[in-house]
Amino acid sequence: MKKVLVLILILIILLQPVTTAADNNNAGYEGGIHKNEKDIKDTKQYKEVIFISGQPIVLEGTVEIKIKDKKLEYEYRLSNLDETVTLERDIELSRTIDDSSHQTQIREINSITDYDEEIIINGDVYTLTDYVFHASSISDTQPVVDFYYGVWPGTTKTYIINEGPAKITEEITGEIYGYDHYWGATETQRIHRNITYKEETPSINTEWFGFANIYVSFNRTKKMEYFNNLPFQTSFSNGYILTEQEESIMSYEYDLPVLGARNTPTGRRNKGDGEARYNTSPTTETLFIPKFHDIRGHWAENDIMRISSLKVTNQSQQFFAPDLFVDRIEFARWIVVAMNLIEEKETINRSYTKQDEAPPEFSDVTKDNPDYEYVKVIKEKGIMNGVGADKFLPYDELTRAQAITTLVRAVGLEHLAPILPFETRFTDDEDIPAWAKRSIYVADKIGLTTGFPGGYMYPNDYMTKAEAAAFMNRFINYLQEDLKNDYRENIINYY
Repeated sequence: MKKVLVLILILIILLQPVTTAADNNNAGYEGGIHKNEKDIKDTKQYKEVIFISGQPIVLEGTVEIKIKDKKLEYEYRLSNLDETVTLERDIELSRTIDDSSHQTQIREINSITDYDEEIIINGDVYTLTDYVFHASSISDTQPVVDFYYGVWPGTTKTYIINEGPAKITEEITGEIYGYDHYWGATETQRIHRNITYKEETPSINTEWFGFANIYVSFNRTKKMEYFNNLPFQTSFSNGYILTEQEESIMSYEYDLPVLGARNTPTGRRNKGDGEARYNTSPTTETLFIPKFHDIRGHWAENDIMRISSLKVTNQSQQFFAPDLFVDRIEFARWIVVAMNLIEEKETINRSYTKQDEAPPEFSDVTKDNPDYEYVKVIKEKGIMNGVGADKFLPYDELTRAQAITTLVRAVGLEHLAPILPFETRFTDDEDIPAWAKRSIYVADKIGLTTGFPGGYMYPNDYMTKAEAAAFMNRFINYLQEDLKNDYRENIINYY
């Protein structure tokens, strides 16, 4: 029976949708950005900067994207503002996906299988004659976040100009860093291009070199925005709106030669930088309005309103009891709902509906418990474990150490802590249970918790519902903003 249960758990994990680099990086590997509106169209508005003429030229147009199981297809149609420069490019990449060698990881390999590219700059025709491209990426799915990384080293593109002896070679290296979760996603690309021009004839021997760095960032963020209901005679005075918006930013810096007649370098350099971006129109969703009678003026009133607007509590509930302790099963429900770990589904009452025959995960949370599904998911994803052999202790109060360990485990960052034994910075370090020390260390490092005055953590104190609401909101803000800062600003500014 134990082997069967282990097999079922492995299958559940493997069948979870895992984000791959290609799924998020759906504008290609050319260093451009697209406007990803919430629609089902394959064709998107697109911008890119090129340097092959010895100067930066920003192009704009469309990219048509087709993501298939075994290949990726991109069709670019671009021009500059006055249409003196045009670009037509068709790219086809193969996809080799390994999703069976590891329980939580997916590897993908992409190689060029077909290409056709022509750039016209003030009447000169640049034709792509050779394209060497190979990319590899890996995605690692954690309970509430998918992390991924990709790299394409050794890429070269070779162009001829007007079918003559002049040749331009671009040597390109690139990396992708990204994550994806319910509250947002960020992907940052760092691309370096070395550009070499050569023209050799009996009477001409011209060569010049330049380089450019391109930083591309795609970001999607959900935010809860507060609103006031202005009329005095109303059944509610305020509430929250859930907004979602995407932005794409391309910044670049270059060091190119100043050219004279017949593309001859003058000895001077053209150095500079630039930026282009797209912002999508935000989508909005008005959230439910909790009507608790016992939170007005409480220090955690806003945190309670925010988390309750996500329907983590019963919407007909009139009292929140902010100063009572939160229990384990309640905190589990909050996490599952706030992280959207299970989708809402209609209740089906049919006499012939086959019942779930698998035994419950814990003997003290039976299937007739209204929170059974939340506990089932939280256990399957490895976010919360039981106590002892098969107990969850659902109505035991939650300690601060348990809460911190749970959320650090949810994002899969326990490995950021050193190997035990070690000491944290907290005054009451000796009171931190050994099983929680690594998580508390990580939570402190990433800013998820800062402790109390005097440097105390009070790890074994029970958390009130108000404290738990504030902690959950801090966790959501971490997912929305802190991760984005690490994956965008920190990477772009890394040298």
